[in-house]
Amino acid sequence: KKVTVSVLYWSPRPSMKINVAYPRNGTVKQFEVSDETIRRGNLFDFRLGQDVDGALFGEQFKGYVFRLKGGSDKQGFPMMQGVLANARVALLLKRGAVNFNTFRGRSGERRRKSVRGCIVAADIAVLNVVVVKVGEAPIEGVTDVTLPRRLGPKRASKIRRLFNLGKDDDVRRYVVRRKVEKDGKKIRFKAPKVQRLVTKKAKAKRVKKLQARREGVKATAAARREFLHTMGKERMAARQRKNARAHRVAAAKK
Repeated sequence: KKVTVSVLYWSPRPSMKINVAYPRNGTVKQFEVSDETIRRGNLFDFRLGQDVDGALFGEQFKGYVFRLKGGSDKQGFPMMQGVLANARVALLLKRGAVNFNTFRGRSGERRRKSVRGCIVAADIAVLNVVVVKVGEAPIEGVTDVTLPRRLGPKRASKIRRLFNLGKDDDVRRYVVRRKVEKDGKKIRFKAPKVQRLVTKKAKAKRVKKLQARREGVKATAAARREFLHTMGKERMAARQRKNARAHRVAAAKK
């Protein structure tokens, strides 16, 4: 007889991944952390929003200070700030909350959704951290490179804040333009449309709208006065007809 022997090969897999973000340079990179490093560093029982030593995630992060911003467990349920639990819980959430998109419900609706608590435990698969303090050696792809922002602000108030503009300055002259190059075509520049921009046309439109509203209120008041006047005349005429009928009946009885 032929005997089939199945052999299982076990390979150590990382039990956690961390997404390290450095907002100053605009960079994000994912790293794998082994199970042995996590057990040695005693990473559990930390909460979201706390600062932790980077050496807990490995020697390459020695001297760094990370701030825990979020994460998810091995089933993909996101961690929620303020839920003081190291396990998954089911909460009544409103629209726009974690794990409940705004477009999925009606106004004022609440749904019971499963979310992961904000305390780190062994079931966490991914952690999102932000660099608060830079350590001794640079992190490849995070602190040693700079990725400039591809797009600039498009809201009028944010453009004014970026360039320190006054109310009299034209915001449209300070829009960040992006260079577009294509093979065989002329180089051109693209700029976003400024949002929430108050122009003379917008002011005139607003004044016209307010004026139309005032005229509507006046027309409604005039129509109401005319209606009440007409109703008063009709009621007076009805009373006169009733009195005249009563007088005729009384005269006929005599």
